[in-house]
Amino acid sequence: MNALNDTPGVTVLIFRKRFALSLLLLLAGTGSVFAQATLRGVVRDGQTRHTLPGANVFVVGTSLGNATDVEGAYRISGIPLGMQTIQVSFLSYETTEIQVDLTEGGTVEVDFTLLPAFVQGELVTVTGQAEGQAAAINRQLTSNTIVNVVSEEKIRELPDANAAEAIGRLPGVSVQRSGGEANRIVLRGLSDRFTAITVDGVRIASTGAESRGVDLSTMPQSSLAGIELYKALTSDQDADAIAGSVNLVTKKAPSERLVQFDVKGAYSGLTERAEQFDLAIRYGERFLDQKLGVQITGNLERRDRSNENLDLDYTQFASGTNYRITDVQLNYTDEIRRRNGASLLLDYDTPAGGTIRVTNIYYKTERDFIDFNRNYPTDGEEIFYGARDREQSISSMSSALRGENYFWGLTGTWGISYSRSKSDYPFDYDVDFTEPSATDSEGNVISGMQRIPTSLDQGPAPDIIDYAANNFDRAFFYSAFYRDEAADEKEWTGYLNLENDYALSTSLAGQLKFGGKYRTKSRFRDRLEILSPYYIEAFPRFVRNEDGTISEKSFDGTEFDGLNMIGDRILANNFLGGAPESRDVFDDFRLNPVLDRDALRAWWRLNQNGFSDLLGANPEYERNLEADGDFYDVDERIGAAYVMNRFVIGRKVNLITGVRIESEDDDYGAKYSPRDLSGFPVPTGAIRDTSASHTETVWLPNVHLTFRPTGFLGVRLAAYKALARPSFNQRLPTYVARKAGTFYPGNSLLAGNPNLKAAEAWNYEINTSLYEGRYGLFSVSLFYKDVKGMYHLIDGAFFDAASGDALLDSLGLSVRNPFQGQGFALTHPYNSSRPTYVWGVELEHQTNLRFLPSFLSHLVLGYNFSVIRSETYVPGTETEEFFIERPPLPPIPSVRYLFVERKQKLEGQPEFLGNVALGYDLRGFSIRLSVAHQGEYNTRFSPDGRDDRVEDSFTRWDLAVKQQILDNIHVVFNLNNVTGVEEGTTVVNRVQDWRLRNDSETYGFSADFGVRITL
Repeated sequence: MNALNDTPGVTVLIFRKRFALSLLLLLAGTGSVFAQATLRGVVRDGQTRHTLPGANVFVVGTSLGNATDVEGAYRISGIPLGMQTIQVSFLSYETTEIQVDLTEGGTVEVDFTLLPAFVQGELVTVTGQAEGQAAAINRQLTSNTIVNVVSEEKIRELPDANAAEAIGRLPGVSVQRSGGEANRIVLRGLSDRFTAITVDGVRIASTGAESRGVDLSTMPQSSLAGIELYKALTSDQDADAIAGSVNLVTKKAPSERLVQFDVKGAYSGLTERAEQFDLAIRYGERFLDQKLGVQITGNLERRDRSNENLDLDYTQFASGTNYRITDVQLNYTDEIRRRNGASLLLDYDTPAGGTIRVTNIYYKTERDFIDFNRNYPTDGEEIFYGARDREQSISSMSSALRGENYFWGLTGTWGISYSRSKSDYPFDYDVDFTEPSATDSEGNVISGMQRIPTSLDQGPAPDIIDYAANNFDRAFFYSAFYRDEAADEKEWTGYLNLENDYALSTSLAGQLKFGGKYRTKSRFRDRLEILSPYYIEAFPRFVRNEDGTISEKSFDGTEFDGLNMIGDRILANNFLGGAPESRDVFDDFRLNPVLDRDALRAWWRLNQNGFSDLLGANPEYERNLEADGDFYDVDERIGAAYVMNRFVIGRKVNLITGVRIESEDDDYGAKYSPRDLSGFPVPTGAIRDTSASHTETVWLPNVHLTFRPTGFLGVRLAAYKALARPSFNQRLPTYVARKAGTFYPGNSLLAGNPNLKAAEAWNYEINTSLYEGRYGLFSVSLFYKDVKGMYHLIDGAFFDAASGDALLDSLGLSVRNPFQGQGFALTHPYNSSRPTYVWGVELEHQTNLRFLPSFLSHLVLGYNFSVIRSETYVPGTETEEFFIERPPLPPIPSVRYLFVERKQKLEGQPEFLGNVALGYDLRGFSIRLSVAHQGEYNTRFSPDGRDDRVEDSFTRWDLAVKQQILDNIHVVFNLNNVTGVEEGTTVVNRVQDWRLRNDSETYGFSADFGVRITL
């Protein structure tokens, strides 16, 4: 044997050449087994002329067929020449068969119209919710993989604020909320970073500062034609989606001009505000003899997203189930959220039946909010109250040029796209005031908080509030922080897919598909934090002017003319706006005072350039170098290639096999501290730049089998491998040590992990769908995920000096304990050697009840339930007693900390999810009552298991009503969160097995009323 051929590189090269040659021969051969014709067209509703996505179009007597896409269009290649019988079916419609002459070959265009089915001898008009439900069911039944669908009609029937809430109606999906509206989805208990989000297959750039997740609250539903949730991936999809993939669908421009206006006003029950609106416009039309389609959408929205929050802290005793409330913390967030966006969609139909599309989408969310907070400590300690005033901007845009074209007997889909997201805080000012506890000469509390009687140690919490003095004339400015944070992501993508349909006989057909994709992503984050420790330093009396000179401060003519001070300490009454205001939180707790927002902003404006002397050597606001450690600059390059084959036997068996390879090559820029940051109150030291790289290649096999033994029963099996890449901030070469002086338990070490690998998972899926015309679609799915190398975060676990060095070695860190024999709290991501398992069952039923008598026949019902379980190993610590030998002296007992991994459920995973929607359609009237239930789940595991956090379960009710006034005018009324449900968390002590209320949040109910005009 030639030694040259033994080298790995040459072997791979020879394999690639042989594979490419074999592929070309196969493509050449499969296309000419028989003389062939192609049939294409559109399927429509015979009454409304609406297109019918998901309709089945089959060549009778063969295995050839296809389902219509979201446009209602179909294409079938490889049909034998001659007269052929074509059958078209769609749920709730009469099945149609026609003869088509394909003797001449080539491409023949035939459109079909279907009429709604007859029920009890009468023709039924399918409208509103029933039409959307039928479209969703058809697309799920005809899909080659396991998918859940939200149709365009269903989106418009729901009272959902954004795309995240619409997706949250699907089985297996829970949501995370911000200000009462969903902003992130959690699929099957795996956080949003495990889910891929695309628009027409184009990846949306991540919007978070650290994670790969997407804030879907930026995207309204008005521009969407549907949502596809893929539970099982095929080889032609991005593999970094262990949980699944969500595709937001847009449509081509309609054949007839469409102009649509939506105008809504809204009301918030929590703040009793009505100054809210939601405006949307949609225009679509075709030109150049129906070849060119143009669509323009725009939206403008202003919403009140305020909320109230209650947080209780406890002392946990070492034994028994006793506890004591140590603090009651109140927070009220006053928030106005604005959204605006626009899209321009162009599509051009090519002569061969293909299409070229240009998509431009831009969305932006702006948050203007301030958190007012205070506490009521129970040990007679000083009180803190303050405010954090913030503005946040999140924007996302994507531009794509893509096409589907037919040439040389092949179908080619191709595209190039650019997406970008930006998230920043243009303003973030955080202040705290303190009211020290003090008594007069007779022992009466005149400020601060007096110690509560032991009878209130365990509550009720509202009674604790009466023990606060609330003496604002003795409350002082404690500290002020100004923060600036920005994250920016840019991604370029190019891809090409080629498909070749072939027929081996009338009952055996298939499709060979292969292609590749290349993505390059740049990701940047920067963070600044400056602070002024007013509680420990004299008030700076000087300021740098715009011309660069430094002079003594003057507050003449401002809100602080005659500034109230005691010595060098600034009194809180300067920031109360004339008289202290209070607010009841949860109707039982008094948040007092509510600071004046204008005064806070004025203070920052007047003092941001303050100094303690005329030389400008001691600034009023000093830089906290710890925040610099959050910086990163990431370049990520991912190349992928795949080959897959779909083999069809008759109309009963569909087998898809394939393999995908993904390779990444990344560069990371970060910060490190060459020595520990130390000093008080502001740490000093140095922060330097550092860099690292990471490469990784993963092979991902895939198999899907669909078996339809009867026309109403379908069984889908899938086994495939997927991956999950770590968050952007986890592979960094970051190393920041913060020394807390002699109080060593405050020492902290942040160490990134450039060697962190992607988690890999084998996924197994079983889905059974049963459709019966009277009772609708029943679907049951079972899934099991076996994840290897799951990445976890050691989050502030404390280690003593001796065990710390051993731990650093075991984690592969080349650094030593930087704290000179002291202990420290470690934050570090790592790949666990222990497996992670996720499994569960999902049940879904969708039906209309037209078989019921009289008025009941107009009911539409849909519900789904999901039960999810998981098992993983979370990092933590436990203590071990040992003796220090000192011969000849007696040994000394001591304790050391050991790193352990405890078996737990995954964080962020509800074990039970449920959605129920009951609707009623009668002519132009439509009403829908929907219920969403989400079970409890873990949000945080403490290192010692005594202070874990669990998000409580909740059930939310929504109501949507729509009435047609004229042919082109509808009025709508939505009532969201009808019962004003609260969301909250619980403290769980797993060592002593007890649970306590920790955190509660309420955002109240909201209502909106509007009109839709279609021209």
